[in-house]
Amino acid sequence: MFEDIRNEPDGPSRLRMRTSTVEKKLVEEILPICKYLQTKYGAGRYMSVCWKSGSQPYDAELHQAGSYIDQGYFSSIGFLEVTCAVHPKDYLNRELLSTQGFAFGTNGLSRLENRTIKSVPTLRSNQDFVEQFAQYVLKRIKDKAKKPYPANTTLIISCSLDTNPYMPDDWGLLQKLVTEASPTHNFNEIFVYSNIGEYSFSIWPAR
Repeated sequence: MFEDIRNEPDGPSRLRMRTSTVEKKLVEEILPICKYLQTKYGAGRYMSVCWKSGSQPYDAELHQAGSYIDQGYFSSIGFLEVTCAVHPKDYLNRELLSTQGFAFGTNGLSRLENRTIKSVPTLRSNQDFVEQFAQYVLKRIKDKAKKPYPANTTLIISCSLDTNPYMPDDWGLLQKLVTEASPTHNFNEIFVYSNIGEYSFSIWPAR
């Protein structure tokens, strides 16, 4: 589905701007679920998913089978909830990239009175961009932790990093900051990943 849309004349712009429910659901729900499956699926843990488009308190049902499930490491039935961690001005960044093909960075973006977007360079110091983004991830966890979800629900957080590329030590710092400050929650697992590259980590509830 992603490639079919991307190969259409206006496909890249549609995917970036999420102009309809199709692109929005694909980018913000289905692709993050796919990433979770690609990361967790393996010998002894076989998974299938039924994505739901409705008002139920989760985005997908998860069915698992295999020796890890037989031995009690994972439940046979669970649920997946997806959310996105992004810079507050991410939408301006996507719009500018779609219309002009470049942007200096999310911190330097602003909407002018004539509805155009102003983009100016901004200065980063050491790993302050990681510390800033960690707060966006923690906010998504805190917001989701306040809501009731069924037992055995996994929260998937898709991170649209506002500074790329992240080096391994940058991602390691993000994992440390988020894990150490993560609030109490009832999720079976919190799976955090970058939608660019291969970075991911999981936060497990205290036992």
